[in-house]
Amino acid sequence: MNRVDGKIALVTGGARGIGGETARRLAQGGASVAITDLLETEGKALAGEIVESGGNAIFLTHDVTREDAWQQVVAETEQRLGQLDILVNNAGVWSRGVIEETSVEDFDRICAVNLKGVFLGTKHAIGTMKNRPPDADSASIINLSSTAGLVGSATSAVYSMTKGGVRLFTKSTAIEVRARGYNIRCNSVHPGATESPMQDDILATSNMSPDEIIAFKATRNLLGRYGEPIDIAKAIMFLASNDSAFMTGSEVVVDGGYTAR
Repeated sequence: MNRVDGKIALVTGGARGIGGETARRLAQGGASVAITDLLETEGKALAGEIVESGGNAIFLTHDVTREDAWQQVVAETEQRLGQLDILVNNAGVWSRGVIEETSVEDFDRICAVNLKGVFLGTKHAIGTMKNRPPDADSASIINLSSTAGLVGSATSAVYSMTKGGVRLFTKSTAIEVRARGYNIRCNSVHPGATESPMQDDILATSNMSPDEIIAFKATRNLLGRYGEPIDIAKAIMFLASNDSAFMTGSEVVVDGGYTAR
């Protein structure tokens, strides 16, 4: 039996990077997956790839900052796939900038995706997941934070603020759903630097030469390399499955040892 056989999962920011690899991994594990993103071409291509390989996936265009979009996406997921069992709040944005030079518009944009998006997803997932039988497998909400939610940064304080917020929002969610008797677990994942389009953008703004980037990656953490999306997807898969049935309110750090120092 696969680890998430028969379960229904929704992955935001699922068209590529960590989200894309997570969607693949969940589908390979037996789940039906709703991939949501603003990147239609990539998202539809990934859903098609999963279906062609024998899995079950759909793509839904989705702006995670809009409540009406969340209502529509959750309703369509349930209509086309069934009762929602797993939510992966993966969609996120990053911006480099010192506090004094960060505009209110940039602040609002980062907070809208990284905080409001996670809040709305959690809110509407709880709304449907709470109806699950108490003796069934627990539903699982998995929020993507970051090592930036554990340690500070001199160049991306607002991003760190949002990811720290995701960390504590996750713990509060875990406490709240159990206090209300809901059969739901909620945990956060904290990736370190990972090969992805977002990481490419980060390095592109660093003013480092290609050789300097190679040297930087080699000394970034204890393992001497950047993570791959599959490294993070495996941790998400663990939290989505019954292998983590005794975990809620926890944080799983997947950073090659970056925060160990």
